[in-house]
Amino acid sequence: MCAIIDLNEPSEALAPLTDERPVGTMPFAGRYRLVDFPLSAISNADIRTVGIFLPKSSRSVEDHVRSGQAWDMDTITGGVFTFPYVATRDYDDPTNIHRYYDNYLTFLIKSKSEYVFITGARHVSNIDVSALLQFHQASPNPITAVYRSVPTATANPEQEAFVLDADNEVVDFAPSKDVKERVSNHTKPISMQMYLTRTDYLIELLSRVQNSGKFIRLPQLIHQEITTAQANAFEYTGYCATIHDIPSYFQANMDMLDEEKFHSLLFSQRAIYTKNKNEAPTYFAPEADVFSSLLGTGGRVYGKLRDSVLFRNVYVDHDAQVLHSIIMQGSRIGNGADVEYVIMDKGCVVGPDVKLIGTPEAPIVLKKGTTILDQSAAEEVLQS
Repeated sequence: MCAIIDLNEPSEALAPLTDERPVGTMPFAGRYRLVDFPLSAISNADIRTVGIFLPKSSRSVEDHVRSGQAWDMDTITGGVFTFPYVATRDYDDPTNIHRYYDNYLTFLIKSKSEYVFITGARHVSNIDVSALLQFHQASPNPITAVYRSVPTATANPEQEAFVLDADNEVVDFAPSKDVKERVSNHTKPISMQMYLTRTDYLIELLSRVQNSGKFIRLPQLIHQEITTAQANAFEYTGYCATIHDIPSYFQANMDMLDEEKFHSLLFSQRAIYTKNKNEAPTYFAPEADVFSSLLGTGGRVYGKLRDSVLFRNVYVDHDAQVLHSIIMQGSRIGNGADVEYVIMDKGCVVGPDVKLIGTPEAPIVLKKGTTILDQSAAEEVLQS
């Protein structure tokens, strides 16, 4: 089996965190990137041939994934193959249309695999791809699509959901608000935008649309095929968070402070791998007051932490307090500062006695490299 990871995913609602990175390399849970989750699921299924279709901002992807060694993919017979950004090129030109499909076809043909798993990176999960394959092989349908059951009361009304028939097969897609809830458990089948099919089936599908001269991106092409050919619906029952905007990103990180969710996602029978950073543990001063927080390595903490996620090399000074916040790599929080419900991107600095207080519904977001040395500067940032 081979795998395709398509990192061309909508990112506007996650700005400014996605100004210089795609959704797939957004930091998560103190040490991971979102792309670690599909890569780990693929690795745990003993898949060693992976095609990553890069977004416009691809530097962070290539820097993080590199040869795929962290996921045991730097093999002689397989490997990680990257394909350049293609989403906004001019596809009125027949030559460009041909090149778009040729990238996929070249990868699939050279993989010599029987099946292909297709996914993105915005759905944080720990799916068992081997179980998905077994489920698919037990049915004559050409495609299997993955969903999770979400309570109707909490389902995002605009999120893509499956329309299922009486045999639990996918016959269409629609926004969650337009899909009837399942009366038995008051849930809706929300798409995780993961699919499994035979490689030769996908090759035939891509070749057919390539020869037609039309341009249809792969996710839309799979949607069209499912609505005409029907598909199996595979239910994923583990922890899952869909990262589609700032509040969902904030909540997914806060979920990792819940021990049950943390272990369900990160320490189940299937491990989650990431690029290793060999550093000293974070230093906690005798006067540090830390509770219910998740911390990366290499930091120094002298102040108070509550219900927060800190990444590598974060410095929290004396008498500072950080509550319900996400502090990314290399950020510094000065003496006496008060940071609550804040997301600080990499390399931010908050000066002494500065107060930044957001809300759970609307956390304050500081873009990469922001420096706030006094309260007047903080007010300017909050008003911008």
